[in-house]
Amino acid sequence: MSPMSLVVALFFSLFLLLSAADAFNITKILSPYPDFTTFNNYLIQTGVAGEINSQQTVTVLVVSNSNMSAVSGQSPDVIKKTLSVHVILDYYDVEKLQNLHAKTLTLTTLYQKSGLAQNQQGFLNLSHVGNGPVAFGSAAPGSNLDSTFVKTISSQPYKISVLQISNIINVGSNSTTLSPPHAPGPAVSPTTPAASSPRKALAPTPSHTESPAASPPNPSNATGPSADTLGGSPSNPVADGPSSNNKSYAVSVPSGNYLLASILMIFTSAWFLLTMI
Repeated sequence: MSPMSLVVALFFSLFLLLSAADAFNITKILSPYPDFTTFNNYLIQTGVAGEINSQQTVTVLVVSNSNMSAVSGQSPDVIKKTLSVHVILDYYDVEKLQNLHAKTLTLTTLYQKSGLAQNQQGFLNLSHVGNGPVAFGSAAPGSNLDSTFVKTISSQPYKISVLQISNIINVGSNSTTLSPPHAPGPAVSPTTPAASSPRKALAPTPSHTESPAASPPNPSNATGPSADTLGGSPSNPVADGPSSNNKSYAVSVPSGNYLLASILMIFTSAWFLLTMI
């Protein structure tokens, strides 16, 4: 192999290294948490996990095993639709949620991107009013803010945020309720297949609009108190971005020192080869 070919190979390896460092995998993020095995398995079986991994910026609203009964026994298409509504095409963490004072935002979800959504079913309303909790609900006509924020599970700033909410957001097929369970037939069961591999793709820039504040649901719907539960307006609001108070359970971002050392090694090798040409 000629020295020039070696230089090209080194630069290609550098490109692959940078791409791998920038990717994320939702199934690997959730795998350390046994409370979300049902949600994680449904993501894999319906293919929603792969769609999440292909996004550039995303927020995933996850629900614990004990509150997944709303989709239990549903057809694979209904489960996929419901999970897709729980994927917001924008980045929201605790700090960003705390800045929503008396506001209701309309957020674009992965289901809207599919082109199958009807009657605003591809959008979510996000509201934080007064001292109440942050609440989520379908933007479809007649829907309520029927789920509340519980805590942060993981975050990689400006890439992916995983937030736990109290229960499945009610979307429905052509109404505001989920369809009743089908008669015995091919339904998705929460078995554990192999995790999907991460992919990279650019997603369109999501947009959101503001609308009048809506009343949040009863705070008793939340699964329990948590260190990240929001109650009241913060005295010192923080700008949109990562906070220094990262939780101990958050998944860490790839080490910058390792990446810098790898880049330095590759460029040193390339310079050495060029001097030999």
